[in-house]
Amino acid sequence: MKRIILITLSLCMTALIYVGCTDSFLQKSDSNSVNSDTFYQTEAQALASVNSAYAMLQAHGLWGRSIFFLFDFAGQEVGTTGNTQGPPLELLNHTYGASGNTHVTTPWSNLYNMISKANSTILNVGEMEDIDSGTRDRIVAEAQFLRGLGYFYINAIYGGGPLRTVENLEELNTPRASKAEIWDQVESDLSAAAGVLPQKGGYPDGQEGRATSGAAYALLGKAHLYQEEYGDAESAFQQVMNQGVYDLERASDYGGNTVENAVTAMRWNHHPDENNNQEAVFEVQFKSGTGFGWSTDGTGRNETSIRPQEYGVDGFAFYNSVPAQDLIDAYNPDDPRLEAFYFGPNSTYRGEPYDFAGKGWAWKKYQKTDEAENSESNANMDVIRYADVMLMMAEAKIMQGGAKVSEGIELINQIRRRADPTGNILADRNTGASQSQAFDWLVLERRLELSGEQTRFLDMVRWGMAADAWSSFQEGKHEVFPIPQSEINANTEMTEDDQNPGY
Repeated sequence: MKRIILITLSLCMTALIYVGCTDSFLQKSDSNSVNSDTFYQTEAQALASVNSAYAMLQAHGLWGRSIFFLFDFAGQEVGTTGNTQGPPLELLNHTYGASGNTHVTTPWSNLYNMISKANSTILNVGEMEDIDSGTRDRIVAEAQFLRGLGYFYINAIYGGGPLRTVENLEELNTPRASKAEIWDQVESDLSAAAGVLPQKGGYPDGQEGRATSGAAYALLGKAHLYQEEYGDAESAFQQVMNQGVYDLERASDYGGNTVENAVTAMRWNHHPDENNNQEAVFEVQFKSGTGFGWSTDGTGRNETSIRPQEYGVDGFAFYNSVPAQDLIDAYNPDDPRLEAFYFGPNSTYRGEPYDFAGKGWAWKKYQKTDEAENSESNANMDVIRYADVMLMMAEAKIMQGGAKVSEGIELINQIRRRADPTGNILADRNTGASQSQAFDWLVLERRLELSGEQTRFLDMVRWGMAADAWSSFQEGKHEVFPIPQSEINANTEMTEDDQNPGY
């Protein structure tokens, strides 16, 4: 056991210096006192261990930067600007390879770093006897959720990879597992976590970024959906809905059922100053004022989001992308979501009219409007929000056919009514429509509602629609990204035969 603890120490040292996912998680500890005789003795050390896994979510290779580049650009949700070049442009054009594109290679190492830290927590905290058993079990369940989340994205991004758990924690080289084996691990982890974790609101104030049973069930449902296990997906999503702790941000919460109030509700749903609201199922937590640095990446010491700067307004940010024109064109011209999610021809910025008519559209999700963004933002990044759960539930129902189709359409209508509570702009879809028509409506609604939230690429791939939609997308190749060449070179249990086809 000593050798495993020593491995764990190397993974968790930074957590003992600065740990956390929100500013309220941030705690300092004397790293000089850390050794194999004192580590995993106290509740604070158990929390430090799992917090080091949470901290990886903020890494530049994950939601700190690469995840939104990877999926938004490869999913053709963005248009280029004069600043769009290098790795993001390769993603947009599907010209990336197994090395040289940081947004393809770094998520791999960051995900496995998070998985490794979760494994260490599961093993070592699970054996602790001198702390409260309820706290111990909850911390282990949090680590199981994070490991399940990590492996979900290993499958979604790379189509599988080495399966590393507590059983082979000491093995430096591990063969590539199949997607099916990874999915089994995801389902096992999330099912176990869901049975132990508290519901939303079950943590003390300031701990809102931690995993909940609702988040575990939502991700479990998503895993089943991606495997076309629609009945199992529906059951998991129903567990989320039955908890009664989630709801859409609605116009009625902001003064009454008007279009103007609906815009406010949807706008605040992604505003940097409004995080962890009733629609949040799981968000990666960010906090301004903690600095943005490359050398401390993934340590929890820099907890600020750079996405608003990367996607910001021309003249006030890096301005690396704009919404794709065909995305804007997909909306009803009067859809209130255009005003809520984007800066457009009639928008103001920093209190004054801005020439968006001349410059084109810009992203408003996760952005401020009253001041220019800098490299530090409070904006949390959505992993799953309740509107996503509702639309995934709609898909699970529609794909089962029969009477469930109308139930799925009704869920789509709830999303549309939130956007337009008057019904004068976005009329209800006919609940008596065919399964084929219902599916087409679902595809469109997910695009309109979840734009810029890293769902479009994965949706189009799993539906088998990507090659028809994107001219640069090669069927049989671009459904997954390449295994980083550095992994194949370093892992003696992997060879070139383990590389994804076409790379």
